[in-house]
Amino acid sequence: MNEKRRISLSITAFCFIAAMFLLAGVYGVSRMQAQATGVEVSSSALAEATPESVGLSSSRLACIDSVVMRYIRDGVFPGAVVGVVRDGKVVYRKAFGYRQTIGDSVAMTLDTRFDLASLTKPVAVATSVLQLVERGDITLGDRVDEYIPHFRGWASKESPKDSVHIRIADLMTHTSGLPPYVMPKRILEADPSAQLPASSEVIDYIARCDRLSVARTERLYSCLNYIVLAHIVEQVTGKRIDEYARESIFEPLSMLNTRYMPDAEYAALCAPTERGRDGRLYRGVVHDPLAREAMGGVSGNAGLFSTLDDLLRYVTMLLNGGTLDGVQVLAPRTVDIMLSRLHGYERFDRTPGWESYASCSQTGGDLLSLSTVGHTGATGTSIVIDPEHNLSIIVLTNYIHTTKQRSLLDFRSKIATVVGASICW
Repeated sequence: MNEKRRISLSITAFCFIAAMFLLAGVYGVSRMQAQATGVEVSSSALAEATPESVGLSSSRLACIDSVVMRYIRDGVFPGAVVGVVRDGKVVYRKAFGYRQTIGDSVAMTLDTRFDLASLTKPVAVATSVLQLVERGDITLGDRVDEYIPHFRGWASKESPKDSVHIRIADLMTHTSGLPPYVMPKRILEADPSAQLPASSEVIDYIARCDRLSVARTERLYSCLNYIVLAHIVEQVTGKRIDEYARESIFEPLSMLNTRYMPDAEYAALCAPTERGRDGRLYRGVVHDPLAREAMGGVSGNAGLFSTLDDLLRYVTMLLNGGTLDGVQVLAPRTVDIMLSRLHGYERFDRTPGWESYASCSQTGGDLLSLSTVGHTGATGTSIVIDPEHNLSIIVLTNYIHTTKQRSLLDFRSKIATVVGASICW
């Protein structure tokens, strides 16, 4: 090799090594900046896009920031994550404030796990039930006493025998007449021999407790409805709701951070709720007393934990007719039924799993379509789905982590309205 060629190769090698050091330095600085500012360095599992590419306005969506920060400054909640998806593309995905302020202060991050509370009902339970419906294992018109033989319908003093039976559709639309809730101590008072936690004891109580109205005559939101539905899933499949939902919904959808009963590693990234009676924060432990103390953490009314990205995958599946990444979780007609008011149940403004916003704005805001549905969780979580505009809004907060609380209804409504205002076409 001549001298000129040797010098040329040496210069080339030097330039290559220098370039590698430069890239490494830039990457390291960007990592430090991301950690220092709390900016996420990982991207959503779903494809991201500019709002304009799917017919939304970036400047109008940016108003979400000021709405969230105003409520954080007012002490309504310490932190939040918000996501907006349209046409299968994530167009807004941000974390705000703090995941924890009691004890150590921990910044909110996009991968924070949340106690979903009542979002468990549509995401885990209603989806599972409708899978069984489309497979022909059950029907929405089935009587509950087909699965729980001693389950009471409606009986009066004049007619001591059941005359109006409760059906699966009644449970799903909260028109069964069951009481809204029961505290674990009430179950023990009704049966001093009961040993909790035990799902069998809870189901036995629900099967026999007083009904507050005749089925299909009024809407009365009840956690007991979805505890019974989860039990029916177990009766039909032989699998508890956590196992069935994991195998049939979460794993097929690659919702890898959605589960019941978090382990210690998962719990470390959970937004804590409040202190228990022993003074410890509930972190990775379901907040709802009935689900925690009576059902042992796995229940149809609460108990599910998840992340913003996982829920974005779930709602995108619904907006895409039951399919995501080539995996079909629900049939298109099943999704239509899930997001629509059932025939004969229209006046109750409930779909099988969701609340319909056709007659009032509430969490759906003022500018989304009449086909909009949604659900909330008492811990500060919510999902809004507008099938007509093919978009969904997910808001997850640690609302009950602090003591200064007020209704989140206006907050959720404002977020949905901002998103509605951003629609250009």
